[in-house]
Amino acid sequence: MVSYRLIIGIIVGICFSFLTAFFFNMEDVIIRIQLYLGSDPLRVVILMIGANFEFDLISFFTGTPNIIEFFAPQLLASIFIGYLSGTIAKGVKRGLTVGILVIVIDLLIWMLLSVVAGEDLMALFQGAQLISTAGGILSAMVGSILGGFLGGLIAGPYEEY
Repeated sequence: MVSYRLIIGIIVGICFSFLTAFFFNMEDVIIRIQLYLGSDPLRVVILMIGANFEFDLISFFTGTPNIIEFFAPQLLASIFIGYLSGTIAKGVKRGLTVGILVIVIDLLIWMLLSVVAGEDLMALFQGAQLISTAGGILSAMVGSILGGFLGGLIAGPYEEY
């Protein structure tokens, strides 16, 4: 039997991943989007998804951490995505599953659209940028897993029909 709550949770999580960076950090993202809005709408979509992967968790723990930096907008956005998806999916195991799937699908969409738009994606995955990119992906994954766990826990157990 197909779990419609799980599928709806994934779809809602992916849709909200386009918008959640605006909820917590509107000024920075909107300024960048306004630059590309008239000329390249595909790059706008890439910026909207890629904004979720900008907080570098690895640099946060290897550098001098600041408590204000810990509540980064991108981390709060991924926690919100996971929480919302986990609440819809209902159940801790399903919340964790949905949280992971939403971020993985977002990452794949971001990479695919970046390739289609002609961006140099290899520059993000080599040299000095590798740690920053891996830290951004890790922070989005941790935030979404935490949010999915909390959302599934608060929503209660999943009832089989």
